[in-house]
Amino acid sequence: MTKVLSWLELASNRVDRIAVWISILYAFLVTVTVLASVFLRMAGNAPTWSEEFARWLLVGIAFISASAALKRGSHIGITALVKSIPSLPLVRAIILVSNLLVLTFLVFMFWFGLDAALKAVDQTGDIIPLSVVYVKLHIPLGALMMIIHVLYATAGLFTKDDPREFLLSQ
Repeated sequence: MTKVLSWLELASNRVDRIAVWISILYAFLVTVTVLASVFLRMAGNAPTWSEEFARWLLVGIAFISASAALKRGSHIGITALVKSIPSLPLVRAIILVSNLLVLTFLVFMFWFGLDAALKAVDQTGDIIPLSVVYVKLHIPLGALMMIIHVLYATAGLFTKDDPREFLLSQ
């Protein structure tokens, strides 16, 4: 089990690093695009594509950054009850059920997000003549990244003395 946990931890850490760098890049590009658009609009020569490009990047930020937030336990959660239970087997069972529910949701998100992305191959942006598939692929990509984090957290429940270390939200 420790070999699986080590591999999942490595995968989770690498996926997190990738998610953070993609989020930083997208945030930088949104900032530069919007600021340049504002200044160019004031000069009377605004690009027509800037709003759509910024919107596409914001979609990517939402789904990719959700993975980084999950890794850090930054999603909304009500953990006061779980943290107050003295029985570690009960805490472990509650966290396991919670993680399985989250995992089920993420698998559905991955499956239907991939389906939506593949159906959008022939659809192009309103202004930018690129396929929308590149925007919609952020949905299954973000879900897959979060699945890796949840699998690591779930496997970790059975290897540490205190399962509270592996709560998905802090």
